[in-house]
Amino acid sequence: MLRLILAGCLAAAPLLAAGQMIYKVQMPDGSVLYSDSVPAGGKVLEEREAKSTPRITSLPGKSTPAATTRTGVPSGTTVRQLEPEGKRAAPPPNVATSERELAVARRMLELGREPLPGERRGLAGGGSRLTPEYESRIAGLERGVAAAEAKLKQAYEAR
Repeated sequence: MLRLILAGCLAAAPLLAAGQMIYKVQMPDGSVLYSDSVPAGGKVLEEREAKSTPRITSLPGKSTPAATTRTGVPSGTTVRQLEPEGKRAAPPPNVATSERELAVARRMLELGREPLPGERRGLAGGGSRLTPEYESRIAGLERGVAAAEAKLKQAYEAR
């Protein structure tokens, strides 16, 4: 019964949010707050109607003529479909972003070195050994680090 009520509430939420307002309010201490209701003591600086999230009615790249956005472009149209054929080169990667991605990949490898439950098997004579699943997981993390290093190198060369 609880699941049915929860499903009903989730289904009705987009319908209820359609006409709501969002308020930009300045509080007495000078801070700015965005809320769907005006709190006590707040001064309304701006009032906007809440925008609903667009629904995807078709798969990317396959659009229906009836479903269009405000710009008149079919809703399922991707950016690549709107670009001229000769201008599809990917933008060069950003150095700062690439450095962050490399740091994340290295950290994931460092944290991933510890075997997960089930990745260590006991031996008959005592001791243990790592499973092939552990080895493949570590190999995947090392490939991620290598890919991030290559992307960073490409970003430095593009700069």
